[in-house]
Amino acid sequence: MSNADATSERLPLFPLQTVFYPGTLLPLRIFETRYLDMVSASLRAGQPFGIVPIRRGREVGAAAEFHAMGTLASITSFDRGDDGLLHLVVEGGERFRVTAHQVMPDRLTVADLVRLPPAADGSIPEDLSYLRALLQEVYERNAGAVPYAAPRWDSALWLAYRLGELLPLPLPNRLAVLEAADGAAALRLIDAALRAQGANPPPSMH
Repeated sequence: MSNADATSERLPLFPLQTVFYPGTLLPLRIFETRYLDMVSASLRAGQPFGIVPIRRGREVGAAAEFHAMGTLASITSFDRGDDGLLHLVVEGGERFRVTAHQVMPDRLTVADLVRLPPAADGSIPEDLSYLRALLQEVYERNAGAVPYAAPRWDSALWLAYRLGELLPLPLPNRLAVLEAADGAAALRLIDAALRAQGANPPPSMH
């Protein structure tokens, strides 16, 4: 089914200075009225909202310009923190593409969007197995901070998304990982980005 044939729906957006992936567990602190109202409405309706990466602007204040590709966010937990802010954890769901948007009087951006089919998964290419070892090392060093109870070490797509959320890659590279059609392609994009930064894999990993 093409995007033109897909059903469009209207949901609020939360632009962030990051790329949000399917399966990502992301903590958020909410304090602006427009987003407090958005979260309340999302909880009441049992509906997700969209997270998109910022192209130009900031997360607070005036509505930011954003990339059209994003990921749906479902609230998994929330509470009022000691700092008085609303603390959420959201989980990434389906990918989507924005077809039109409107900035409301309260500066909340509401968009018409089309959900995209999931990227295809598969096994990790042998020449990219060093990427799995890289993520395993990061998780071992930060065992107390890893939010994923059941890592999927044989999934190319899961590995690509987790590396995309953790590695200090430029935003265009991270966005390309989200846009990739399958897990192996996403891993090859990460490999190319690391090589461009001079971070070549160990020879033993080839």
